[in-house]
Amino acid sequence: MYKQLTLSRTFPHSIKKVYETFTSSDNLMKWWGPSGFEMEVKKFEFHPEGIFHFVLKSDAFDMWAKWTFLNIKEPFKLQVINCFSNEAGETVKAPEIPFGPDWPLEMIMDLEFYEQEGNTRIDLVSFPHNSTDAGNKIFSESISQMEEGFNGTFDQLENYLKTS
Repeated sequence: MYKQLTLSRTFPHSIKKVYETFTSSDNLMKWWGPSGFEMEVKKFEFHPEGIFHFVLKSDAFDMWAKWTFLNIKEPFKLQVINCFSNEAGETVKAPEIPFGPDWPLEMIMDLEFYEQEGNTRIDLVSFPHNSTDAGNKIFSESISQMEEGFNGTFDQLENYLKTS
C-alpha cells in the first residue's frame, strides 16, 4: 500500500485562464517545474494518449520527463502518467540523487479544477502507477518533499498568472 500526495491551491483567476496554463507548451514552459530550471519542449500533443516530452535544465544538470495524457475534460480535469525519460522519450529510472534507487517508474497525476466565485482551486493527487513495493514505500516516505516541490511549482504558476 502507499500514501497519495494530495495538494490544493486556489488562484484568483477564472477556471478557463488557470486550466489553459496546462494546455500549451508555451504556457507550461513559463512556469512548470522546480524554481531555477528552464524548460525546453521536445513534443507536446494535448489529447488523450498524447505525449508531453520535455527537459528541465539548470546549471547543475538536466532532467528529462514525460507525461502521457490519459483523461482530458476541459476545463475541469487533467490526468497524466508522469515519469522520467531520456532524450529519446523512453521511460527511465529517476535520478538516484535525490530520488533513490527504488523511485516508481510511473506516477499518476490527477488535476481537478473547481471555480468558486471567480477563483479557481486546483486539487492535485499523485500516486505510484505499476510500481513495486519498494517504489510505493519510497513514494510514501517522500510526500513532504513532493508537497514542497509542488508548492514551489504552484508559486511559479501564481506569478505567471499575475503577468499573463
